[in-house]
Amino acid sequence: MREIERQMLGALATVARQWGAVPADGQVAERVGLDIEDSEIRIIYLLGARTSELRPADVADMLGVTRPTLSKSLTRLRNAHLIESTVTEQDRRSVYVSLSEEGRDAYRRLVDLGIGLIDEANADMSKEELRLVGNFLDRFVRGLGGPAPIVLPPVPR
Repeated sequence: MREIERQMLGALATVARQWGAVPADGQVAERVGLDIEDSEIRIIYLLGARTSELRPADVADMLGVTRPTLSKSLTRLRNAHLIESTVTEQDRRSVYVSLSEEGRDAYRRLVDLGIGLIDEANADMSKEELRLVGNFLDRFVRGLGGPAPIVLPPVPR
């Protein structure tokens, strides 16, 4: 293996471990006043980044989780008043999920905290360096062939 690839693999494995660690996500949720499972943060990010409602099956596919696992998470988020389900007039069998008003507020707090964590971790990097890293990560994720990266739109204030 070439040295640059070895370095990148180590760095990406470390980022995945640290960013996705159960205690870290739990602390993030706790820091913004949420009493949710760590895996449910991803659901809030996904729904917050969407401009339209999604079916639960779409959410499961986009996050790479089973439908029963997602169903349990959606129930917890619904009970926490962070999401809501609606039935469409066109097809009464189709249920869509979206963030509730409380969920949108939780999304804003999560994004603000996440950006703050990124700012702290990269305080010594220039805007150009950050742009290069962001572009690399976007291309890398797309190259993996999985779901498209979650694109977080600007959070309205």
